[in-house]
Amino acid sequence: MPPESSVSVATPRGLVTITSRPPPSRRARLRVEAHRDFLAGHWAELSAAAYEGYRRHGAGAVVLWRSETPRRFRPRPFEPERLFYTTQIHNLPGTTEADFDGWEARQLETYDPDAEGLVVFVEGSGVVGYRVAGQPAPPEALRASRAREN
Repeated sequence: MPPESSVSVATPRGLVTITSRPPPSRRARLRVEAHRDFLAGHWAELSAAAYEGYRRHGAGAVVLWRSETPRRFRPRPFEPERLFYTTQIHNLPGTTEADFDGWEARQLETYDPDAEGLVVFVEGSGVVGYRVAGQPAPPEALRASRAREN
């Protein structure tokens, strides 16, 4: 089993733990930092989306997609163009099944949707997956989001 990289971030709603494969390069580390910032800042919404997707379609991942990879080496906030849910990660635009042969594929088979969500960032041809757990937990986040809609 490949190694994992995990970090816990304190947010106003509680702790969020973000797990992924270790980034392979300095540039990848900068993107991972931007992704972690986005995940920590938007966990309640992503958590609700992950649980709603799971309830409707089964095990899968929230996908944050943008058509281009940022060209700068310095960290920039992540700005998605689309958000959707997928149950077959290798069907993401611009990816092949080989992109998700290892760590991400195992997460799809083993994560606990009541306690964590899977989030995949697609930037141009770059694809990075994360397993995220924190407060609020996915079922709580979905209930809270629906309560706000009433």
